[in-house]
Amino acid sequence: MKTNILSILFMSFLLIGCSSNDTGEELSNNLGDDLSGQLNLFPLALNPDFTTVDEAIVNDNSLVGIVSFGSTVIVYPYPFVVHNEIINDTHAGIKYAFSYCPITKSSIAFKRDMVFRASGFLYKNNLAPWDEKTETIWSQMLIQGISGEKQGQRFNTIPVLETRWGTVREYFPNAKVVSSNVFLTRPSSPPDDGSDGGNENQTPPDSNDFVYGIIEGNTVNIFKYSDFTEKIIEINTLSQKYIVYGDPGKRVINAFKVNRFDDYTVLENDEFPFVLKNGAGIKYDILGRGTNGTTLEKPQYAYVAIWSAWEDFYTNFKFQE
Repeated sequence: MKTNILSILFMSFLLIGCSSNDTGEELSNNLGDDLSGQLNLFPLALNPDFTTVDEAIVNDNSLVGIVSFGSTVIVYPYPFVVHNEIINDTHAGIKYAFSYCPITKSSIAFKRDMVFRASGFLYKNNLAPWDEKTETIWSQMLIQGISGEKQGQRFNTIPVLETRWGTVREYFPNAKVVSSNVFLTRPSSPPDDGSDGGNENQTPPDSNDFVYGIIEGNTVNIFKYSDFTEKIIEINTLSQKYIVYGDPGKRVINAFKVNRFDDYTVLENDEFPFVLKNGAGIKYDILGRGTNGTTLEKPQYAYVAIWSAWEDFYTNFKFQE
């Protein structure tokens, strides 16, 4: 009887190993040299605990991602997210995932109807999410499935504002902050404090510069923090007008869809987090939330990543003059 049990266990491990190898070989055949690593699922982070801004212990210079739902502001400090890389969360019945890749320094959030985990694979050195329902492999920076049942399908994104913890502490004191106990440590993954790197004052960007990109069709509009000497940049894309607000000191860039540029004026620094005012006197904060309860729409596909990562994924860029 003991021999039979040992035999069954041995065969189970063998089958699991073969399954992982087969998955890796199949993906390698489909995605070529751009894929690295193997299927090695990161620990699951589902419905995390939260704490307050006052109780959270975070370095002021650490980077964080912010998502907002009406008056609710939810903050994901990168030092807390990095061990899982993907957090499955829910707010007011809306299921979504927040993801952060410590290599490309990119974060996005997207609505979900299934549970996601970091797969262990890297696609062009970027996080490759895996969903437990269809076992599709996704690309975070392409924002779409790259292998499996959902290949070619896009994430339904939720805007993320990236900034420093010091900005959150000063201007969003009532925010909810994901707790540091969300993760189970992976010894093979070195900690990442999420802090800035690179020099943002060069044109074109250096490889490690953090830049904000708005993806529309085959074009990515690129914004460096040093572009914002006048706080706002007005741009026309193929289908949309955007007012892009940036402040290097507070480490924020966000874009807002508008019908007419002349309908808005930029506010003075002392009114931050409010940044824009329309002709009716309604003020909008850096998250796009208006004093009358309305919200300015943000780009469907936009996020911050280091410049070398943008170059790996895209080829057609528009820089600010």
